[in-house]
Amino acid sequence: MKTIVVTATVLAGLSMVSGTAFAQTGSVGVNYARAESDTGDFDSYGIDGEAIFDTGAPWAVIVEGDFTETDDTNGVGALEGHLINRGANSAWGVFVGAADTEGSTVLSTGFEYAQFFESSTLAFNLNFASDNDVDVEGYGANGKYSIFSGDNLRFDLGVGVGRVDALGNETDFVAIGAGFEYRFDGTPYSVGAGYTRIDGDANGDEADVLGVTLRWNFGDTTLKAADRS
Repeated sequence: MKTIVVTATVLAGLSMVSGTAFAQTGSVGVNYARAESDTGDFDSYGIDGEAIFDTGAPWAVIVEGDFTETDDTNGVGALEGHLINRGANSAWGVFVGAADTEGSTVLSTGFEYAQFFESSTLAFNLNFASDNDVDVEGYGANGKYSIFSGDNLRFDLGVGVGRVDALGNETDFVAIGAGFEYRFDGTPYSVGAGYTRIDGDANGDEADVLGVTLRWNFGDTTLKAADRS
């Protein structure tokens, strides 16, 4: 069951290429989430970070990592790398990643695209994940629309769909989320909060997740600059 949860989490991730910059920039954040479902409630705590390396226009490499500890389960560590091609008003790329818990490793890969508008960004990705240790695999698609109400206030709307196949049993799910991030003017610090609703077609697969985060940003002076630079 843990591997199924990790696979579904990889597929339903709503963090897209939007919000990245193409210089020596990045961020480190700490976060807390509370999930409530028909089969029980739990809290999780985590730390995450990303670093963006300019490898010569129009290419950049993004490296992301995180570790999450959840009540009564083993921690999950993940590492992901993105190769991004940045144009004047858009970006596209490919990524590979791995998430490990209790010696079981989920590998993922996919394609991502973002279109930049004057005060918003539309992004999506297509992805595939598998764990050969326990015969679990899945695939999914995610979309996110980010609206900037000023340079340091961003609102996000996201949706993800996916299917996980575990030992011949298929489970479909839909994740719908909304959130915001605010960066304090003249400082590297930002705060954010978000809500996600996950619905699956199996009994007990529904969950409501509420999360908050505190982030330290480096290399850019505003949230919008980090999205566009």
